[in-house]
Amino acid sequence: MLNLSITAALVLVIVLGGILLRENQSKAVSAAGAHGKSTPAAGTAPKDSVEHFQILPSPALVESRANEGDTLRIRYGNEEHIFVLYFADALETTMNHPQLVAEQGRYFGKAADKVILETGNEAAAYVAQLLKERPFDVLTKWERVPNTVRYYAIIKVHLPEGPVYLADLLISKGFAWVHGIPTDLPDDKRDLPTYVVELSTLARKARESQAGIWEHLAK
Repeated sequence: MLNLSITAALVLVIVLGGILLRENQSKAVSAAGAHGKSTPAAGTAPKDSVEHFQILPSPALVESRANEGDTLRIRYGNEEHIFVLYFADALETTMNHPQLVAEQGRYFGKAADKVILETGNEAAAYVAQLLKERPFDVLTKWERVPNTVRYYAIIKVHLPEGPVYLADLLISKGFAWVHGIPTDLPDDKRDLPTYVVELSTLARKARESQAGIWEHLAK
């Protein structure tokens, strides 16, 4: 019963966190729309959401000022769109959203803004290099980030040892925290509660091993 209670609490936390994140994004409409030019590529119409995940054919990362650890401009075919990860909120790279930087600072042991931004840029560089070196899949239902032309997505990176969600990698490296919009996992035997518990375990291990931001805070 205790394990079930803990699991239920963790799921509630991430769902509530997702709701709060949506509200924060809505409050930062002008900044979110301007940062990285949150519009589709020329000639590309905004997408309508769909019920089931779609896998984008032959995706490629596009260099963009909008790119962060969890926010990536992706090209597939003749289209380009900006995608934001489900489940993981990577550390910010700029002070464009000071309320989000402050929220992350509180979570990570009252970390200073400078530490948040430094680690956020490390996360962005890590993801950029990773997606240049390794093939990856983008799975999306075209669920819109509020008041932007950005879409939530799951990114699955194909590593030599097997496919891994980018959210898992960011959290395990201390580059993000479990604080994002949840969703079902396509073609995955794990249910939402199980996956949330696994993400929380990755976050705990990152802290224990002083990975990413925890390394900065230990200095």
